[in-house]
Amino acid sequence: MLSPILPSTTKIELCEFKPAGGFPNPCEDFLSKPISLDELLINRPSSTFMFKVAGNSMFPTIPEDSMIVVDRSVEIQSGKIVLATVDGQFVVKELQRTNGKITFHSHNSDYEDIEINSTEENLQDGVVWGVVTSVIKKL
Repeated sequence: MLSPILPSTTKIELCEFKPAGGFPNPCEDFLSKPISLDELLINRPSSTFMFKVAGNSMFPTIPEDSMIVVDRSVEIQSGKIVLATVDGQFVVKELQRTNGKITFHSHNSDYEDIEINSTEENLQDGVVWGVVTSVIKKL
């Protein structure tokens, strides 16, 4: 059952400076205009859905219990992480096309790639449900 994504009414202040991921840099005490997580994460509300991920086949990119934002209108391309169906089950995998073969790749090396017997046509018509556009994870 799908539940609607409700618009957020919370605005979060976005700092204008970007903290360094390596060596520290001097902080600035400037805030810009508030941002909406809806505007940041959702480009097309009518084709966007959120899912909570179970399992660790996409770890470390997508840890278990992360939320994924999936847009059904985004073009399916090799190298994109997708929500797809395999044997009637939803899976989150990286789509890879190599030498005419289509595979779903896990980022966790404990899991094997899944080779898909699919044409481009039925890949678009149901095997791939949508493209993951964002990952929300708690640390």
